[in-house]
Order: sequence, then structure tokens, then C-alpha cells
Amino acid sequence: MLIKRNPNAYLPSVFDAFFNDSSEISENSVLFTRPDFNVFETDKEFVVEAAVPGMEKKDFTIEVNDNVLQISSEKADKSENKEQKYYYRGFCYGSFKKSYSLPDNVDKDKIVANYEQGILKLVIPKDEEAKLSRQIKIL
Repeated sequence: MLIKRNPNAYLPSVFDAFFNDSSEISENSVLFTRPDFNVFETDKEFVVEAAVPGMEKKDFTIEVNDNVLQISSEKADKSENKEQKYYYRGFCYGSFKKSYSLPDNVDKDKIVANYEQGILKLVIPKDEEAKLSRQIKIL
């Protein structure tokens, strides 16, 4: 029995990417995987986590400029294997840049970053003395 593929289907088949023509992927294609981020707050700190397996500490740049936290990385996949023809290549990192506006009640000088088991974790402590809101007197 021959089954016709419905090109107007809402959800593509899991097998479409595997069995379809791989002409879109060339030897010089740079495939990129964007990391997923978690951002949460506790009573004493803000935490930013990024899932970036296969990276090294030296691959990351973390900066704070004008109350903006910027996390970036650039890593080239230099491995070549002329004998293999990739149909799908999903674990190759290129570069990424992610920015977060920091609230006024953080201590930017005490931000700590750690990279362990593929997770980049930034802990941004809150500054107890800085307040998010203040009352303004009318003169």
C-alpha cells in the first residue's frame, strides 16, 4: 500500500527531516544551536542558567555595561571528516549573544559565574541597600 504524504499537514513527520533531500546542507554550512536559558529569582539573588554542553569556560564572555548583562560565546567546529555526508547535524555551536537588563537592586560587583557539566550559571546577588522604588518629594 502506498501512502501519500500530505504537504499541507500541520505537524511534519518525524521522519521528514531524516528521509528528505539533504541538498540544503552543504559542506560549508554552519549549523548553530541556540542554548536554552532559565532565569529565576530568590529572596537574595537572581540566577541565570544556560544549557551549553560541549563548551569550555574560555569560550564565554560575560560583561555588564550600563545595567545590561551580556552573555556571549563563539566556538567554531573545526572537525572535518570528508568521508561522512551529514544529513542532519544538530550539536554544533557557533556563536550566541544574550542580554538581560538588570534591575537597580543588584550588586554588579559580586556577580559570580560557574560552568559545570554543560550548565553556565550566573548568580546575581541583590543589594539590600538599593531599593527598586523610592518616594519623590514634590518641591
